[in-house]
Amino acid sequence: MPTIYGIVARGYLPKELPPAFTSKVCGKVLGKNLSVLPSAFTRNYRPSMNATHNLLSRGSLRRQLGIPNPTDFFRLAKFVVANWRLLTSITARSHISLSTPVAERRPRAIGSKFTFAERDNRRARIRSQSRYVLTADINQFYHSIYTHSISWAIHGKSVAKAKRRDKALAGNVLDQLVRNSQDQQSVGIPIGPDTSLLIAEIILSVNDVELLNRGIKNGFRAIDDYEFGCDSLNEAESLRETLQEILNEYEFVLNADKTSVIELPVPIESLAISQLRRYVFSTTDRGKQRNQLIHYFDQAFVFSREYPDEAILKYAISRLSGILVLQENCPLCEDLLLQCVIVEPSTLQEVLNQLLRYKDAGYSLDLDHIAEVFNKVIGRHARLGHGSEVAWALWGLIVLGLPVSDNNAVEAAGMNDSIVAILMLDAMAKGLVSSSVGFDHFKSYMSTKDLYGEQWLLAYEANVKGWLPSLNRRDHVNQDTCFAFLKSHGVYFYDENVSGRMVYKPPVLPPAGKEY
Repeated sequence: MPTIYGIVARGYLPKELPPAFTSKVCGKVLGKNLSVLPSAFTRNYRPSMNATHNLLSRGSLRRQLGIPNPTDFFRLAKFVVANWRLLTSITARSHISLSTPVAERRPRAIGSKFTFAERDNRRARIRSQSRYVLTADINQFYHSIYTHSISWAIHGKSVAKAKRRDKALAGNVLDQLVRNSQDQQSVGIPIGPDTSLLIAEIILSVNDVELLNRGIKNGFRAIDDYEFGCDSLNEAESLRETLQEILNEYEFVLNADKTSVIELPVPIESLAISQLRRYVFSTTDRGKQRNQLIHYFDQAFVFSREYPDEAILKYAISRLSGILVLQENCPLCEDLLLQCVIVEPSTLQEVLNQLLRYKDAGYSLDLDHIAEVFNKVIGRHARLGHGSEVAWALWGLIVLGLPVSDNNAVEAAGMNDSIVAILMLDAMAKGLVSSSVGFDHFKSYMSTKDLYGEQWLLAYEANVKGWLPSLNRRDHVNQDTCFAFLKSHGVYFYDENVSGRMVYKPPVLPPAGKEY
């Protein structure tokens, strides 16, 4: 069973952030000081807003990550721990879910019961007795969840509606906790925290039960993605209508662009990734390896254009982690990696992992060229509000000790993104941003009021680090009971010392097909 410490320490911040962002200390402080927490932590004190971060997943697909205020997330974590058996008894009802939530020890607090490998196994079993498959996906799933439907799923729609204000119903309490963390909005839940996976599974597992009641068994679901096997085209089209009818009860809509009926046979796994996986590199012949690298990336670039919905380039780059690139071929490999950054900025994390790996190995990198490319990414995406591209480019410059050019620093300093703001302030503290660049926009959030607004992370962290002054003479963090407690116990959400060590996240090969 998960603990408050575990959920806050490992299940709070989105996994897509640069590795210096951490909630481990916050989890430790809240989890070990339950009896002495200020009373404001233990009751619904005031509504807050999520800190948001615009994420590029792949191609043109974007998601809005959400980081709840720590005061509200603590209450949510406490509720989940106290009601874990009830909540998971509901998710266990699904006969088709591959994302049934289970407590984990690492790297997250709540994960999926089955691995991605099981998806291919289940797909093969389904297709072994089918002529057609129906694939379906819910449009804007997390952002379209109606929070009141949480109680519908737990208690039944009629009971929940009749007792909508009854706080004796666990579903009503969970609904309220979610709404409190997003300024009382009742549409959407944040993408990123592990608790959102649990909530999503509660709702969709009840829909799965209705599918079973209608005799629909030959299929699987991975979060909001479905695949069903059918004997005929008519059966598949009828099943699509049935699925939409059931989802209508919870105000979900199928994504028309990603819902289709396919006649079998079709590949189980992406053929592009299968080919890249089988590629063999020489580790002794410099010339041969050089030609292989060029051919390998040429293939990856072609595949990425042919299959824009698959994580081709991310896979191709991560695949190199098991290969020793000879030092003489490092400049070529570096240029090929940087080309990936330019054409698909979602590969920044994987590219940076490789560059740090070579640097740790003692290889000489063209730092000026890397700085030029990373700065180009910042300049191109800051004005568009693309937080993840700017954040990872900034993180790359910080860990490599490279400067942020003045023009690009000005663009980034105007963004409404706490993740970007904290990285910019860290770069400034390390002398990587010119003193001529102003941070007036960031300074405007240094108030007690903003500790509960969309920029709460910036308002807290910049104070704790001593990067920015409070708007008024009095320390704005110390004026709030909850945040003053966190500060006095040494809680921080960004470890600026991580960038001083040449460390990188161990690469994880993405599965073929869609990312989750």
